Amino acid sequence: MAFAPIILPFGRRGLCAAIALPALVWAGCGKTPTSPPPPPPTVVLACPAPVQTGSPGGAPVAVTYAPPVASGGMAPIATTCTPPSGGLFTAGTTPVTCTARDAAGRSATCGFGVTVTARPLLAQTRFLAFGDSLTEGKLSVTLALLIDAPAHAYTTKLAAALRDAYPDQPQITVINEGLAGERASDSLNRLNGALSTHRPEAVLLMHGVNDLNAIETGITQKTVDAVEELIKAARSRGLTVFVATLPPLSPPKASCPECVEPFNERLRGVAAAKGAVLVEVYAAWGNRPGLMGADGIHPTEAGYEVIAGAFFEAIRKALESPLP
Repeated sequence: MAFAPIILPFGRRGLCAAIALPALVWAGCGKTPTSPPPPPPTVVLACPAPVQTGSPGGAPVAVTYAPPVASGGMAPIATTCTPPSGGLFTAGTTPVTCTARDAAGRSATCGFGVTVTARPLLAQTRFLAFGDSLTEGKLSVTLALLIDAPAHAYTTKLAAALRDAYPDQPQITVINEGLAGERASDSLNRLNGALSTHRPEAVLLMHGVNDLNAIETGITQKTVDAVEELIKAARSRGLTVFVATLPPLSPPKASCPECVEPFNERLRGVAAAKGAVLVEVYAAWGNRPGLMGADGIHPTEAGYEVIAGAFFEAIRKALESPLP
């Protein structure tokens, strides 16, 4: 049985417009189907690398860090970090959390740490080193040859060690007022003059070698008494005083090497009684070879290094500010 064609009064275009047809049919109606746009990619947030810094004295410090980098998402994208860059951070490691949120309300987070290391400080930074040629820094190259060697003096080595250990205090100064050949018993006026000229905060005393070389009755006690007067002069001005025991001395130039130990023992008592900080050069010296020069009085460069190290430890223990 044959069917007659159906004639619609509004034609082909009207049919397409009036009836909701599948996309395949729309293609036959002269229209191209449109797919919905893909959603924007999700937000991705990359945080900066962990931050490490130092704090002089352990006080809170302002830390600025690079902002996190956001990608993907729908613009505009807002990022925030807690704690914020430029804020104060205390000693230790503080976690930082960053968040990014795009225009579609989607978010991403990341985190990193800010580590603040507390660095100690010295309560005093201006030192006057006073004494004889062992302070001045002479080297006994041979028995007959004694040379000036300021670069090898314990004061030079000590200043370098202190600045390295306390980088936040570049003003650390060690003034060398050593005078070769001087006896402690003759040096009080010179010390008072140096104190008035340089106005130090602390005094480093190592004196008495030339006194002990004098062949006199009771020289050990006389030498201790002379050093005691130097301690009293500095302490009377309110200064911190570091007084060092003498290293072992030996022939051919040391006239009384056996005087060193009793001198040191009495000096320990004087230091305690007068409020001075004892610097144990003798104990640090020990029996190690290669520390004393050819004449038995002036240290080698290695010996001056030991003296500097003994002063450094005494200064660190006495003047380093406690950290929070």
